[in-house]
Amino acid sequence: MGVSASVTMSGRGFAAAGAEALQRLARGETLAAERLLALSAEVVPLDQGTLLGSGSVTPATDPEEGAAVTYDTPYAARLHEHPEYNFQGGRQGKYLEGPALEHRKELGDIIRKEVRGG
Repeated sequence: MGVSASVTMSGRGFAAAGAEALQRLARGETLAAERLLALSAEVVPLDQGTLLGSGSVTPATDPEEGAAVTYDTPYAARLHEHPEYNFQGGRQGKYLEGPALEHRKELGDIIRKEVRGG
């Protein structure tokens, strides 16, 4: 079972936005997801293992759905949900959720910059 996080920008008025603006929003969500993957790779357990290599980004095709960052191994969710495990070398559980929360302003700024024509 894998672990996944969505990167979306919430707000009203998506339907009223122009097609170009919606494309920029989806592109921004994808860029933010790629940054989140890089941030999480710094703390994901087993830094030279299958878990790290399973990290991927599913690009946003619909801005309301957003982009997704996924680590897809049978043990990804177990390691993510147990931060009490004794990981080595600064590695940690909540390896996706932690960086997403810690860097939410940076991730939002990436999206905003792209929407504004970056």
